[in-house]
Amino acid sequence: MGTLIAAPLLMVATACGSKDDGGHDASTAAARPAASRSGAAAPAAHASAPPGPAQRLADLDGDLRPAEQYDQVLSALAPRCKEDRAQLVNVVDTTLKSLKKKAGADEEEDEFGVLQKLESVVPAGKPKADCASQAAAYAAGEGN
Repeated sequence: MGTLIAAPLLMVATACGSKDDGGHDASTAAARPAASRSGAAAPAAHASAPPGPAQRLADLDGDLRPAEQYDQVLSALAPRCKEDRAQLVNVVDTTLKSLKKKAGADEEEDEFGVLQKLESVVPAGKPKADCASQAAAYAAGEGN
């Protein structure tokens, strides 16, 4: 039992050594590799940042496709739309839900398919298109 109590005290005394003997610097250096080996530092930084629109779409589809694929299509579509990238996520999600509610709608449809379809039907140029209206027209036409 005495060994169990003495060991933590010895570790604290070693870690809190004077700066002259380098005890503090050594404990800091020892902590860094342990954190990087565990991978705890990187996921914590990723988890604290809010997901971007492409990642939100990837999350909605259950991560069937990497966010980079969504990002490519969003990058092509967003400059054509009045809506920003974050709003386009909502447009895609709402459109997909509408398609799934319709009788006879393709059950295989997913977020990526809706995004690609929207990108193919929204014209490039000025003025910017109302992509929410384009998506609603697409969803309405799919049921016929």
